[in-house]
Amino acid sequence: MIQVEEAYLNHLIYISEHDVLTGVLNRYGLKKRIAELFNPEGEGYLCVADIDNFKTINDACGHMVGDKVLRAFGQCLETITNSSVARLGGDEFFVFIDGIKTNEEVAKEFDALKERVNALVIPELGNLKLTFSLGAHYFKGDFDEVKAIAYTKADKLCYESKKKEGNSVTIA
Repeated sequence: MIQVEEAYLNHLIYISEHDVLTGVLNRYGLKKRIAELFNPEGEGYLCVADIDNFKTINDACGHMVGDKVLRAFGQCLETITNSSVARLGGDEFFVFIDGIKTNEEVAKEFDALKERVNALVIPELGNLKLTFSLGAHYFKGDFDEVKAIAYTKADKLCYESKKKEGNSVTIA
């Protein structure tokens, strides 16, 4: 009986911290993870990413296919080294990368991400290739002080990426 209650409690904790559709963290889970990982004078990258033309995918292929795309993209994002990934809503994801200190290092991670996304095969999409836009903002210092500014900057950088060809990343 105790094992059943413990398993149920662990399940409740999991679903309170994870996005049910994609399996990545939700906002609450991300906040908790960052609090666990982050030291007061840390550094890393805050990133905002979304899937290009996601509404078109949903409209043309249906929401079930859209859900497959969201899950696959979330899994690709989770392969970034030292990352914590959360789905903010719709096709927007937040990525917190801890410990990477240079634009060159993070650019290598994003190049690998582009390759993984390019390699995705979702049969229902036919010849349509999945692409994404991502903005990454470097931060250093007290996370509580920089998070709102860094998120706003990463979000703006993501929109800059959307103006370019697919699988575009803008880092600052």
